Amino acid sequence: MDYSKLSRLEFEKLCVRLLKASGYSLKPQDARSTDIGVDFTLTDSSGKNWVTEVKHFIRPRIGTIVLKQAAVQLSSAKQLIGTTNALLIVSMMLPQSLIEDIESREGITVWDSHRLNEILADSPQIEQEFRLQSNSQTGAYRSFEQSPPLDPRAKELIDQLDALPPGINTFRDFENLCVEILNYAFFPQLGVPSIQSRSDDGLDIRDAVYPISSDYAFWQEIKRTCSTRFMVAEFKNYTDGVKRREVESIEHYLYTKAMRMFGVLCSRKQPSESALLARRRAWVESDKLILFLSDEELKDLIRAKSYGEKPTEVLDVQLEEFFLRLTP
Repeated sequence: MDYSKLSRLEFEKLCVRLLKASGYSLKPQDARSTDIGVDFTLTDSSGKNWVTEVKHFIRPRIGTIVLKQAAVQLSSAKQLIGTTNALLIVSMMLPQSLIEDIESREGITVWDSHRLNEILADSPQIEQEFRLQSNSQTGAYRSFEQSPPLDPRAKELIDQLDALPPGINTFRDFENLCVEILNYAFFPQLGVPSIQSRSDDGLDIRDAVYPISSDYAFWQEIKRTCSTRFMVAEFKNYTDGVKRREVESIEHYLYTKAMRMFGVLCSRKQPSESALLARRRAWVESDKLILFLSDEELKDLIRAKSYGEKPTEVLDVQLEEFFLRLTP
């Protein structure tokens, strides 16, 4: 079913029907949950309480940003409400790797459009009812049909990233493509990068060192927080997520006296737990701030620029999550 053809209200009503069909009972919302934007509070068949948030998209959005923001907020909401169970329902298809990342890191169950379709398959009467509703309200989805497509350069970059296999044979191609993506997303907020080479693991590794402009609020904050004038980008075209060693590699290149204390590590998949721990140590012990950009985040940068949104939100969401989770 194409959920974009439903209005937000219709989609929420559909979610209520599907939740009930899956054995959940809706509880009256109290003031605490309403104040912080929780859409539903539920009880499952075993008597456990749940908080639920619904994200509905009727136009193109930068998916990873919105979903990670929602996941962090919902994780905080369940603590505030006093439950250990949370459900995030999304009207679009998500990469399985992103679902697994949210579920494992935040302890949140995620239903995307694929999961909703599975539930609908067992409830054909509900699907038929809402198909009839969407077909009778042609204006409800006109804005989606007329949403602007990706601009040609954005589509080209995403297609190239999708077509590029990970591995040592294409590591240079990945480096070059990432530089193009960062240039597309951030110029002129970041200046033209200086490409610097160093040896690592027997390979000639190239870093892109970007001068940071002072004219944009996000980058002003980065310069102030990190005492830096540059952003360093390093690229790992690995088949697996980066680990501790790769974080330590870029950390060693960040250097106080050179005013380069902020880095992004571009790789094909989400970072491992050891990489996250190494990133934490780099900040706590040395004031070196490192962010991770997997294929999904790189695509979000491209989409944000193409749709006229802010590519810096991709970085800002990760910063917020990192500092929110940081403990002594």
